[in-house]
Amino acid sequence: MNAILNIKVKILSRKEVAPNIYLMRLKAPEIAQEALPGQFIHIKCSSDNYPLLRRPLSIHRIDREKGEIYILFQVVGEGTKLLSQRIVGDDLDIMGPIGNGFNIYPESRKIVIIGGGIGVAPLLALCEESIRQGNEVRVLIGAQKKELVIGEENFRKLGAKVDVATNDGSYKYKGLVTDLLERIIKEGWLADQIFACGPKLKLKKIVEVSLDAHINCQVSLEERMACGIGACLGCVCKVKTKDKKEDKVKYEFKKVCVDGPIFEGSEVIWDD
Repeated sequence: MNAILNIKVKILSRKEVAPNIYLMRLKAPEIAQEALPGQFIHIKCSSDNYPLLRRPLSIHRIDREKGEIYILFQVVGEGTKLLSQRIVGDDLDIMGPIGNGFNIYPESRKIVIIGGGIGVAPLLALCEESIRQGNEVRVLIGAQKKELVIGEENFRKLGAKVDVATNDGSYKYKGLVTDLLERIIKEGWLADQIFACGPKLKLKKIVEVSLDAHINCQVSLEERMACGIGACLGCVCKVKTKDKKEDKVKYEFKKVCVDGPIFEGSEVIWDD
């Protein structure tokens, strides 16, 4: 893993793209050069020391040529509320890039990308990279209702085929995004890899479907973080591991911040 930088970056633009969901563009050439799809930055949300802890936010898009990165986040607490109130021209104190990125296999040709709610945040950069590598990409977006569907047009502009599911049926398919995944598999569109980010229950179901179809699945996990750099052990998750002596499947705890946030779906233990 490359060194984690601690730098000041300037806010270039800020826009509310859906109710309580904000898109920010940051001038961050050092991060843009190093970042991989799936990694995140750790942000000091205000200009003073409140709140004390930083907030981990996925890198939404990477523009290496312009030296810019984008973050997409939802206001869910005091930290993200303060961040949403920062204005163009402000400097942000950030650390990053942190964690591992999605692993697109060289032999892959067909990719499915699944985002539930604000889980689309790390997936636009992944879609861009997948298409740059010449893959055929299908994006499945799930949301509670039409107003909370994020990024649909941006994925389309990149050249991906996009399907949307809303829980209340207010837009496109009525139902769960996992229903869309099961449908395209039944139709015979078998991906080489599936990548997903969203609520844990959705991720668990996506992994089950992918395992049944014998498709590699990687998931981006979210956990509350304190330090964000692997020191505090505040963001651990349970992951399967093999005992080499006994050839038995056991488990260990891994840190979502530096061992993740991307994990093989088949290795994650979802039931505690």
